[in-house]
Amino acid sequence: MGEFLRNSWYCAGWGADLSDKPIGIKIIGEDLVLFRTSDGSAVALAGRCPHRFAPLAQGKVIGDVIQCCYHGLQFDRNGACTLNPHGQGKIPPRAHTRSYPLVERNGALWVWMGDPAAAREDQIIDLYFCGGAEGWAGLTGYLKIKADYQLVIDNLLDLTHGTYLHPDTVGVDPEHSLGSSLVYDFKTEGTTVHSNYSFFNSPPTALFKPFFHSERGDIFAFMRWEPAGALILDISTTELGMAKGTGVQIPSAHFIVPETDNSCHYFFALYRNVELDDEEKTRAMGAIAAKAFVEEDEPVIHDCYEMMNGEDFFDLEPAILETDVAGIQARRILSKLIRAERRQIADADA
Repeated sequence: MGEFLRNSWYCAGWGADLSDKPIGIKIIGEDLVLFRTSDGSAVALAGRCPHRFAPLAQGKVIGDVIQCCYHGLQFDRNGACTLNPHGQGKIPPRAHTRSYPLVERNGALWVWMGDPAAAREDQIIDLYFCGGAEGWAGLTGYLKIKADYQLVIDNLLDLTHGTYLHPDTVGVDPEHSLGSSLVYDFKTEGTTVHSNYSFFNSPPTALFKPFFHSERGDIFAFMRWEPAGALILDISTTELGMAKGTGVQIPSAHFIVPETDNSCHYFFALYRNVELDDEEKTRAMGAIAAKAFVEEDEPVIHDCYEMMNGEDFFDLEPAILETDVAGIQARRILSKLIRAERRQIADADA
């Protein structure tokens, strides 16, 4: 298993999809089980029963505990075994499992995979348009990608691929997305990377056409990445010459969560600030997003991963374009954070 950043909040799903029925998910190589207790609180535990290693996600929730499907041992929200239904009912010292810090905010479930003492809720990215936020309507979704998660981050931080990969969904043709029509601005703030694109005097994308009715406008697509894999795309289409954010806004969230070295979870959300009650248009938005992510992005990212034949990204000496700078910087920041974390762990163990 490769190296991942442990001290980070990872999206483990959407709150609306979690009930008292357990859900299993693997994050950075570790199996987790998520469930809700009787008061509706979300819980995250290590997903492997410490008795005979059965998946707790196949068990059931009884009140505030989860019961293993294999021998009926029960575990509370802290991972402590509260019931052994066999023999004299003695609970062995090793009958416990790990509990992970979990925060439910703006409709998303966030799990801290590292040292619980280092978890700070103020580090969770602001998902301002989700979770029933006033003035927004949209949808959430999920996609599994069989590739290194950093390739997905590369893809999202370089929006120029939309010209060629997404011309009929979330991109526009080369005439209106390259050359003098495009203004690109890149910057870092601490460990946050900003990759901002402005397309002037452009026709709206297929995603915006149902809501933006002028033939041409200015498109502002500002992407923000925060470690380890949380991205927000603040995108709007305005009338020509108007300021960013004054027209139709369709912001989106892209939470890229490593599962293993060669697979990752992709939790996404897509919302808008106009025609909030039109459910048919919400479904149409979802269909366009699904085509862009599932039929266009995922296959080519997977093919890129396969063509790399397991070799390190930088060892392959990739040709670096001017618009690759955001993705390269994100990789370097992430690598630096992982190295620092490994040194800290090594020093603590010394």
